[in-house]
Amino acid sequence: MALAHRGVAADTESVSTRAIGGSMWKSRSVVLFVALLAVLSVVSSLGGASASAAAKSSKSKVIVATGGVVCRKMAGTITLTPPERKGGTKPETIVFKVSISKCTTAKSNVSHVMGGSLKVTVHAPTNACGGLIGAKALHVPITWSPKSIHPTAGSFSGFGFVKNNAGYEGFTMPSTGGGASVKGSFAGKNHGARSTITAYTNMTVAKFATACKSKAGLSKYAITSGIVKFS
Repeated sequence: MALAHRGVAADTESVSTRAIGGSMWKSRSVVLFVALLAVLSVVSSLGGASASAAAKSSKSKVIVATGGVVCRKMAGTITLTPPERKGGTKPETIVFKVSISKCTTAKSNVSHVMGGSLKVTVHAPTNACGGLIGAKALHVPITWSPKSIHPTAGSFSGFGFVKNNAGYEGFTMPSTGGGASVKGSFAGKNHGARSTITAYTNMTVAKFATACKSKAGLSKYAITSGIVKFS
C-alpha cells in the first residue's frame, strides 16, 4: 500500500511539476509572442515611414531646368480632320504629334535630356487646300524624358511656312517678326524669348497639291526632321 501510495504520490508530483512547467512555458510563450508582435509593429511602422519618405523624396526630385536646350532630331505626324481637299468648306482640326531627341543643354542645372514629346492642336476655318493660317498664336507644351525634368510650356505668336534644300515643305515658330515665351523648364534668362521650333514634312508643294485634289483628300502626313530650341 505504501508503495502504491508512494507511486501515486510520485505520479502526482510528476504531473504537478509538468503542469507548472507547462504553465510557465505557456506564459513565457505569450510574453515572447506579444514582444515579437510589438517589434514587428515597430519595424512595419518604420518601413511605412521610410516608404512614405522615399515617395515624397522621389516627387521632390522633379526640378525646373534652367538655361537652354537644343534638340536636333524630330519625327511625328500631322493629322487633319476632316481631310483637307479642294473646295473644302468645313472647319478643320489639325493635330501635330512630335517626338524630339538628340538634345543638349547649355548653362543648365540639367546635364542630360533623353528627349521629349509635344502635341499641338490648331483650328483652321476651312478644310480647303492651303486653309491653314500661320498667324494664329500657338501654345506648345513639351514633356521631357526623364520625367524628373519639369515640363516646358512654350508660347509663340504664330508660325510661318518654310522649305528645306530638298524642296520639302515645313513650318517655323515664331513667324517672322513674331515673339516667343516660355514657362517652366529651359526658359533661359529672358523667359524663352529666343526660343524657336522648325519642322520639315515629307511633302513637296506638288505632293500637297496632288493629295489635296484627290477624292480622299489629305488626311495625314509626316514630320521627318527639325530642330527645337528653348532658351
